[in-house]
Amino acid sequence: MALRPTHVLDTSAVVAYLKGEPGADVFAAILAEEQNILAIHAVNLCEIYYNYLRDDGLEIAGEAWRQVTSFATIIERLDEPFMKRVGRWKGIEGLGLGDAFAAATAEEFGVPLIATDHNDFDPIEAKGLLKLTWLRPRV
Repeated sequence: MALRPTHVLDTSAVVAYLKGEPGADVFAAILAEEQNILAIHAVNLCEIYYNYLRDDGLEIAGEAWRQVTSFATIIERLDEPFMKRVGRWKGIEGLGLGDAFAAATAEEFGVPLIATDHNDFDPIEAKGLLKLTWLRPRV
């Protein structure tokens, strides 16, 4: 990867943006800032793809994939130290596997994780374990 990311994307944030859900404008503003470099782990990109495939079909899933890869660097790290970090996020902090990959990636680069799912990440933020950039307030 040529440039270090400034933000890591959680699946929920990307879906909110692509579907025009509340918070999409916040995502668009982050994306519009030239200095921002967005990254997503390949596992989270896979989550986006299979969600679109399941709900909207092959063509729309492919378009979602193309859109994400046009604005985010794909992180494919799967070595032992990284995978143990993912396991810690899942096993100790109780995150789902996709969220654990997103958290481990944000931790790896020391950058904010862009997310929408407060239920999963509010406890993480409260413990000071990660910096979060929220697309929308807690409801």
